[in-house]
Amino acid sequence: MDSAFRQQFLGLDLTLARRFATVESRPWGYFVHEVGNPGHWDANTARWLRAEAPEAALEDMVSLYRARGLAPRVRVDDLSAPGDVVERLEARGFQTDSQVMRLMHWAPGSSRPLPVLFSGVTLEVAGPEMIASLVEIQAGADGWEGRDWRVRYLERLVPSSASHYYLARVDGVPAAMAALHEGEGCALVQEVATSPRHRRRGLATALITWLQRRATVPLFLQVSNPEAERIYARAGFRVWGELEQVTCVLPGA
Repeated sequence: MDSAFRQQFLGLDLTLARRFATVESRPWGYFVHEVGNPGHWDANTARWLRAEAPEAALEDMVSLYRARGLAPRVRVDDLSAPGDVVERLEARGFQTDSQVMRLMHWAPGSSRPLPVLFSGVTLEVAGPEMIASLVEIQAGADGWEGRDWRVRYLERLVPSSASHYYLARVDGVPAAMAALHEGEGCALVQEVATSPRHRRRGLATALITWLQRRATVPLFLQVSNPEAERIYARAGFRVWGELEQVTCVLPGA
């Protein structure tokens, strides 16, 4: 995969992090933290660990999180990190979990028609008054608890002029959602979710197509399961490559 593309994608992720957390540049990478929302993993995870002195970097990172009462967390990717950083984290006591993400890309071109929707479906822009509904859709779709951190996260992003949330209703009931987060010359598609009882009705495809019709810059997204990849492929997204990410946490902090 083209290195410039990967750098742009990772930079977009960092741009988004600045909207819901404090991001501090350190000699070893980026210290991302938000003590007001400790349950939100992305808001409290170091990025781009790339130090020339890895042992000192790890201790600095651990100290910074512990000083704030947060669990030390790191997201390591296979582009920006030193080759042995995962082994060093594991030797330090970090628990690690690896996942390969497919990176997908779409560029504006000819206008795509909206899919034919069944009766009773409407699409709309979601404002701050819809945060509770967005939280319910996300929680129902992924089965995870943690509504408090979701609310805090959305309270930061939904009102932002650079983040756009879209909602699909079925007979007036919120049923599916998607988000578009703008960056420098590109945007990231995230938080595509459908309530279980409304799946397989084309709602996710309709939302993706709807936000594409409003996009003026290339769109990126990452996906880890084949079914979601097929939905995005039908909407014109193409796989540009893979990015291995390792999430690391130091327990007992």
